[in-house]
Amino acid sequence: MSAAYLLTLSLGLTAALVCALALVLVHRASGFTRANAPLFAAFSGGVVVTLALVRLIPEALVLHPYAGWLVLAGFGFGLVLHVLVGATMQTQTSAGRMRALAPVLAIAVHSTLDGTVYAVTSAIDPYTAISTATGLILHEMPETLICFLLLQRGGFSDRAATVLAFLAAGATTLLSAVISGPFALSVDPALLGMLFAVVAGLLLQVGASHLLGETAQAGWLKGLSAVFAGAAVAALMTLGHSDGHSHAPHGHAASNLPDFRHSQSQGDR
Repeated sequence: MSAAYLLTLSLGLTAALVCALALVLVHRASGFTRANAPLFAAFSGGVVVTLALVRLIPEALVLHPYAGWLVLAGFGFGLVLHVLVGATMQTQTSAGRMRALAPVLAIAVHSTLDGTVYAVTSAIDPYTAISTATGLILHEMPETLICFLLLQRGGFSDRAATVLAFLAAGATTLLSAVISGPFALSVDPALLGMLFAVVAGLLLQVGASHLLGETAQAGWLKGLSAVFAGAAVAALMTLGHSDGHSHAPHGHAASNLPDFRHSQSQGDR
């Protein structure tokens, strides 16, 4: 087993452990979490929207020429799914559960991409991998809390919400790291860009319709404060992620490739 693959597994396992820790903390303060659910939703909305706008969309625009349209498609898909679920479910409880599962699925895809990024950066340079993973792992905790909150408010029991939140935010990252590790350098950047863009659109829809809508229920002053706090946390996480990248590549041909591909090409010379 190569050192790069061992590093990939270590990063994926660390991300999964961070998710598990977040869920343990939630259960130790379950009463507080329920009582302040709208406030946590507003905070989560700030995190999700900021991550989509500041991290996912810019990366997608570098990797795929039609990323902007794909973001719009992801947003539209999430909106249509939200409306159709409410129209087709016979009971309010069933509709709430399905509407909760839709954004959690988007977060699961996002977490899967994180595992692939661990694998690709580990195969190129350990320092880049660890630096990049620092920012990515930091956002595992709020992502896990967002999943748990959405599922809990959608009508799932605390036990079911815990299991599904861990599967979506933690297990997907680890599984993706395990699977993509041996094939890391053959990952198509355009495919990554396409997935980044669609997930960004879905997360924007989640933040706008599921989470930021809770701001008024939390009280405008507290709600807006929570939104801006979430945005600030996401911005700090994005800065941590950005520090792990090498300098942007030069030249027209390289402009369509992510920074880690540029690092690979430099290493081959």
